[in-house]
Amino acid sequence: MLESIPFKDYPILFVDDEEMAVATFKRLYSDDFTIHTAFNGKEALQILEQHPEIALIATDQRMPVMSGLTLLTHVAEKYPRIINILITAYSDLLLVIELVNKGNLFRYIGKPYEEEFLRRTLIQGIERYHLLDVRERFYATHNAALLT
Repeated sequence: MLESIPFKDYPILFVDDEEMAVATFKRLYSDDFTIHTAFNGKEALQILEQHPEIALIATDQRMPVMSGLTLLTHVAEKYPRIINILITAYSDLLLVIELVNKGNLFRYIGKPYEEEFLRRTLIQGIERYHLLDVRERFYATHNAALLT
């Protein structure tokens, strides 16, 4: 069932303040996924307002304007269904623990990332989003049937 997921139908938002990182991400993954990009957290939140269909966000931690932690906290509050991935060159265990404990981190990936590992992680994140979506629709259908 999961092999037939149309991954391009589940957009990804990639957030990083480095132009080269954004260009590389788009070059590596745009054939497989629909990619939106932002250079900071504020811009990312604006994009999410314009594109509520985004299924997954992958963000750097250390950025001007808003950190990845702050961004993912806002995303978890306003868009709890979005799958969150933190990609960072800095290993801050307390940060990761905080994100995990808040329940809004799917994966933590260190930079530099391995291209194929990140591709598999993006696929797994979208599969998770898809399965949660299927479950939600299943319960809605069956709950409606019970009420009739």
